[in-house]
Amino acid sequence: MSSPRGKIAAMPAARRRSPRGDARRRQIVEGTLEAIRAQPVADVPLAAIAAHIGLAPNHVLYYFPSRDAVLIAAVEHGENALAEGRSERLRAVADPQQRLAAYVLEYLPDDQHDPVWKLWIEGWARSTSREEFGEVGWEANLRWRADLEAALEHAVAAGAVLTADVTTVARRVNILLDGIAIHVLAGHVMPEEGVEIAMGAIGSELGHQ
Repeated sequence: MSSPRGKIAAMPAARRRSPRGDARRRQIVEGTLEAIRAQPVADVPLAAIAAHIGLAPNHVLYYFPSRDAVLIAAVEHGENALAEGRSERLRAVADPQQRLAAYVLEYLPDDQHDPVWKLWIEGWARSTSREEFGEVGWEANLRWRADLEAALEHAVAAGAVLTADVTTVARRVNILLDGIAIHVLAGHVMPEEGVEIAMGAIGSELGHQ
């Protein structure tokens, strides 16, 4: 993504990795995403994360050095889950317009409580003080843009003419989607309406020979 999903990097491991430790980290980040779905990020302290998965706060700190590190790992985990199989799902949609609509659906929040998007808004606001949010988001942004560029190239192969080069159009579309996502999270726009708005804007980027 372009703005909230702008740049986030994985936390360097402070301890030797082990399958058991990796399983515990996964439990912590998945529990974090569940806790954040239920309430605002600011209202989810480390103690609440720990309680949600039945651990003491100092046990969480055995695996992560801080609450911020947990949030960074959680958003990275969430993005990896979203990316898994996404390219294949999109390529399976033959109709160019439907493929673009499928991309928009994948990109926008599921609803007002989408935990990954809630974390991105938090990370966006704090990116000047926590560079790691920017680094992880940059990696996520590259994957999202690659999928959108592939969908746009598919449309071009079917006869569409873009208003600019593929990368420029993809960047503009993702910036637009970031704005729509914020309105979905705020409850101003329903996800279905967000898709309709986005597809109207994407249509203005496409012509036909």
